[in-house]
Amino acid sequence: MLQRRPSASLLATLVVVLVAILVSVNVLWKGSDGEGWRNTIRSDAKGYYSYLVAVFIRHDLGHELPAWEYIHETPTGTLNKYFSGTAVMMAPWFLAGHGLALLDADAPNDGYSVYHMKAIAIGGWGYLLLGMLALRALLRGMDVRDAVVAYILIGLGLGTTLLQYTAVQPGWSHVYSFCAVSAFLLLIHRLSVGANMRGYVAAAALLGLIVLIRPVNGLVLLALPIVAGDRTGLLLTRLFQRPVILVLAGLAGASVVALQPLLWHLQTGHWLEWGYRNEGFHWGRPEIIEVLFGVRRGLFLWTPILILPALCAVLLWRVDQMRSAFSLIYWSVNTYVIASWWIWYYGSGFGSRVYIDHFPVLVIPMALVLQHASRRWWITARIFIVLCMALFLAQYTQYHTGILHHEHMDRAKYSATFLRFGEAHRDRLGGKWEAPPFNPKGMEAVLLDATDMERSSAHWRDGHVVERPEAYSGSRVCVFDAEHEFGTMFSAAAGSLPTGRELYLEVGFECYEERAGDSFEALAIASIQRPDESFAHYGSFRMNATPGTRDSTWRHLEYRIPLPALAEGESLSFYLWNPEGGSKFLTDDLFMRVWAVEPY
Repeated sequence: MLQRRPSASLLATLVVVLVAILVSVNVLWKGSDGEGWRNTIRSDAKGYYSYLVAVFIRHDLGHELPAWEYIHETPTGTLNKYFSGTAVMMAPWFLAGHGLALLDADAPNDGYSVYHMKAIAIGGWGYLLLGMLALRALLRGMDVRDAVVAYILIGLGLGTTLLQYTAVQPGWSHVYSFCAVSAFLLLIHRLSVGANMRGYVAAAALLGLIVLIRPVNGLVLLALPIVAGDRTGLLLTRLFQRPVILVLAGLAGASVVALQPLLWHLQTGHWLEWGYRNEGFHWGRPEIIEVLFGVRRGLFLWTPILILPALCAVLLWRVDQMRSAFSLIYWSVNTYVIASWWIWYYGSGFGSRVYIDHFPVLVIPMALVLQHASRRWWITARIFIVLCMALFLAQYTQYHTGILHHEHMDRAKYSATFLRFGEAHRDRLGGKWEAPPFNPKGMEAVLLDATDMERSSAHWRDGHVVERPEAYSGSRVCVFDAEHEFGTMFSAAAGSLPTGRELYLEVGFECYEERAGDSFEALAIASIQRPDESFAHYGSFRMNATPGTRDSTWRHLEYRIPLPALAEGESLSFYLWNPEGGSKFLTDDLFMRVWAVEPY
């Protein structure tokens, strides 16, 4: 008897998971020092993971030490900023890792041992596998041929940020959302073709989990007509004709979501809380163009394979107008929500991570269009997918070797690093250009000061200022060299700036290098000092956005820097620092504009 070979789509799934495992072991677990696993829980992951440590190890939920990133103090207890769905999905893996840690007398029992961290990573692999298998089953159940499904799965796994947020950042919410959404859509499709009514209860529980992970992902309900097509009416009619099932489904979904109010109550004594203090949506100012096409995080630039699902959502109109219309609605509504978040690029990282949650929905039109594509278009689509994967993996390699900036990419940086590799290009980018703080009522310019080095200034002072023929304007410049470590400093106290309102700095100046690269080691510093001269805030970054390429030339440099609110007696400073005199350069024509968030 001939043995049946595994299907291409199943092999594609296994290849994706295997690659994720290899990347995870080599990049996350090993890192540069053999202990990269220690960085498994960082940034947003700290907040999700904190639930598990507080509940299962420290037993101090509501009494945790405050942490500005994710644990807020309230009058009645500490509050975790994040929703708990990610922690719920991490929990089985966390507990497995904790059990192994308890068996090792030398392992720390604080929840951050090598066993805990690697268990979380393995959990990411598991949820990737489950999500891929669910998506595969969904597409095959919609009569998409296996070859199309295979290309879609391997394109998602090796051509999008799903790889990053499974293999290297498994503590973030996205691989969990990908898995839950894929499973939910699979259940919905099976219900639409007549599966057992008890599936409605399971689907409702999964919907509750999706909301518990990230509430705005409840918009996945807009995908029902994309999955069920012309059976959508029947899908809903069956549910409403069975009131007992309807009630049970409602209770199942509500029971899962109710975990969050319960956790809020255990923390602060209140059933409703909002952990995202000083954060929110700018509904009237969505950055749609930047989100889709921008160099910093643009979806189609960093994951160009997503161009194909977007195009197919339109092309589907010729064969299925309802699915096409709801696909376009789904793209539009979710992009509007994503682009309306105050920090539309969602902090540091690689590419646009928030679309990962929606990948299972977005690829359905792509699958249906390619299913009916002519041979020529099918070949073209496959070539496009392969090229997009190659470009993504090349840029992904650049990101992990320090060639791309982790947060502040722009056109100049992209051009300077495009498909460049090797040590000569590592860690060469700097600058700072961040979004303003959350400001639903706008911002007010509260201070403007500039200096051309020719006359005194109210807030710019000090530095080694001399007459030089190279001066950008006038005859005087500020000199940085082996004897002069610091330059002209901007300083403003709380008396000249408002207190209690978050600030935003616009800084600019001219910089001269006699030889290109002379100022490479220079740093820019923005700080807030308390009356006792300790720092309430201190941030540094490389002065140059890109390395200079021309000798004997002036370059204009600008920064955008958000800062926390000043308290009484505190002062703000900005200056350039030439550590150990390692750079030689001149500066001229410095300006500073300080904005303050309007009260809201």
